[in-house]
Amino acid sequence: MDIFMRKRQSRLPTRLLSPDTVLKRRKANSFELATLLCSYLIGNGFAACVVSGYATREIVNNDQRRVSCPYVPCPVQESIEEEVTEPSKYHLRDPPDLRSRYLLDLEEEKLNKIRDEQRKLEQAQQHAIEELERPAEDSKAGHRVHAWVVVIINAPWCYKPGYRETVIDPNSGERVLLPPSAFFIEPASGFRYEVDASCYMGIESVWNQHNYYVNKQDPITDIKSMRWDFKNTKDWEHFLPGEPYELREDCIVPEDQEPLTTEEELEKEKHLDLPASWVGPLRVTRKQFEERFPNGSKVIHFKRAVYERFAPYSNMIGLSKRLTLYETLEYENPTTRWEWYINRDDSLALIMHDYASNDTEETFARGRPDSLRMLRRSSEANRECTLTFFHQYRFDSLKELIYHPSYVRESYDRRDDLLYFREFKNIPRNLETSEDCKLTQITEKFHRNPAKEAVRDIATRTCYIEENRIVLQFHYNDDCITASTREFIKPPKSEMGEEVPYDPSSTSGYISNPWDPQPTHLELFLLLKEQLKAEETSCRAFKCRVADTETLLSERKKQIESPKLKFSLFDPLRNEEARRVRLQKYEQVKAREEMIKQQQADFLAPYLLRMNANDVSRERLRTAYQDCVQDLGSFYHTMEDEMKVRLDELIAEEQALKRFLAKFQDHFEDEEYEKFITEGENIELNKNVVGMRIENLQDEYQQKVEHLEKTVQDKMGKVSFDDGHP
Repeated sequence: MDIFMRKRQSRLPTRLLSPDTVLKRRKANSFELATLLCSYLIGNGFAACVVSGYATREIVNNDQRRVSCPYVPCPVQESIEEEVTEPSKYHLRDPPDLRSRYLLDLEEEKLNKIRDEQRKLEQAQQHAIEELERPAEDSKAGHRVHAWVVVIINAPWCYKPGYRETVIDPNSGERVLLPPSAFFIEPASGFRYEVDASCYMGIESVWNQHNYYVNKQDPITDIKSMRWDFKNTKDWEHFLPGEPYELREDCIVPEDQEPLTTEEELEKEKHLDLPASWVGPLRVTRKQFEERFPNGSKVIHFKRAVYERFAPYSNMIGLSKRLTLYETLEYENPTTRWEWYINRDDSLALIMHDYASNDTEETFARGRPDSLRMLRRSSEANRECTLTFFHQYRFDSLKELIYHPSYVRESYDRRDDLLYFREFKNIPRNLETSEDCKLTQITEKFHRNPAKEAVRDIATRTCYIEENRIVLQFHYNDDCITASTREFIKPPKSEMGEEVPYDPSSTSGYISNPWDPQPTHLELFLLLKEQLKAEETSCRAFKCRVADTETLLSERKKQIESPKLKFSLFDPLRNEEARRVRLQKYEQVKAREEMIKQQQADFLAPYLLRMNANDVSRERLRTAYQDCVQDLGSFYHTMEDEMKVRLDELIAEEQALKRFLAKFQDHFEDEEYEKFITEGENIELNKNVVGMRIENLQDEYQQKVEHLEKTVQDKMGKVSFDDGHP
């Protein structure tokens, strides 16, 4: 909300606008702003009051140019999950320290002196900078009238949880409130200040919905040591007679007398009738709340910083906040810029640009198809680009990717194959000859696999593509201080067919434990085949990684140049029209379905379409009617024949069951005989059902024929079809 700055600040306002009028006009002086903020705080249960007093020039003018910006983001330190390992009981002792303690103490004293001198120099420089940046002296200091809000803690009429602190009285044993304390809120900026803040210079009076209190404490400028107990008439004088019931100390009523209500207590000391409140209800519509600022934007100048805020959907790029830091107080030479985004289709949340290094860091929210979390790159050519991902949502568990034209580094987390690091080194693409990049080296690192022996569990695999070598290093065994290694010289590609040729002289290795058996030629051959297959898989992964990364970077370039915004399904401000259209279509579809249900099928329609509307004779009409009746009769006769076949099958089944029971009824137990009787009853029931369906088909057929005749009579006039009726 903009602050309405008056030209002559020494004059008090001649009128006080109501809070609802302030919300409509969206500009106010300090008294009107404080009244509006106090109304909201009281409505939420706080013990808030409007303060009338004196403040500094910067507070009165809402000048933040000498205030450090509180919205500067703190550097985010990513949590690195380290493996928790138990310390081994076998460790080397530290060598004895044979240095002279006297010489060490002298060296420490020299270092302390250098540190003290450097600290004093920094303090002197900081003090000099503060002196230069200190604003000019104010000739009206202590005479600038201002209004702000005070929130009383431990007030009797406070209903906000957490703002009433009680203790047990050691004398009476009852729980009582602690002495009231307070803090300030500046309504123009929303900042919280403690009572010892130097920006507020004196308090004359305060008021709330209960009363008006005049400050009698001497001196009135000593805000830090002020007492905030409004019941104490030595410190505060209330203007209106009859304090609130909960503030009175003499409200204890004898047991034989009914306690007085708040209205009765006020009526007892009532001396004047106050007019009814003229303030309307404080209502903020959804549209007004989303707009937030006049014209949808606001700019605040802090010390060497410019803070800009924008309403949602007020710009086409989704920018909500922007903070720019500068080197000088005149806002020259920007150093860093942060931009916050919302409602972006690409899930962009934050962009940080460093002007010194010309680096850009983009942060994304969850929800992207590629699970990108952060993108750090430079505008300069041939600089590495760092991509961080939400590895929990990726199938390959990729956590971080460092992409450079000459190398690619990948970091993984919790993969099934225990791979956690992979690096590709390559010769960059030649743009003149359009030759693709050539892979030269692959380095892969794996975590320890407890299911394998350490001498067979690969820790590092390095493939030298141009030298045709594969170097393996295995994990350390528990009782070894070195790791086993193995090196293979790959056979030439010309000799590699369906089977991989193996030459024992092309491999060499080192076994850290001399008591471990040497690997056989078969084991080495199988290990070589496994490494060749792994190298081929890594080469394919490199090509896919380069293609995916270049595609991602090109897509990011398009998304930055032409951003798109998304709308929530539950956004009533932008989905109202779409919701109305959807409801209208739904009602139309529902009405069409109801109309179709109520209408009867017109069996004569396909036959009438064959006729010429200009040539409708008796013979053509009789022919169409006969064709329709003939097709209808054929359809129903087919269904009737199927029902009769089913009826004959049931009759034959019933007769066969009767003959079977008549012949073998003495060979069954009572339970088995009852089962046959039940089966016969089911057959009789099915036979009756089929007979009823045959009768229903015949009746339905007659009704259809009558409906056809009536339809023809309604459309073409009354015509007799006695000679053509089947």
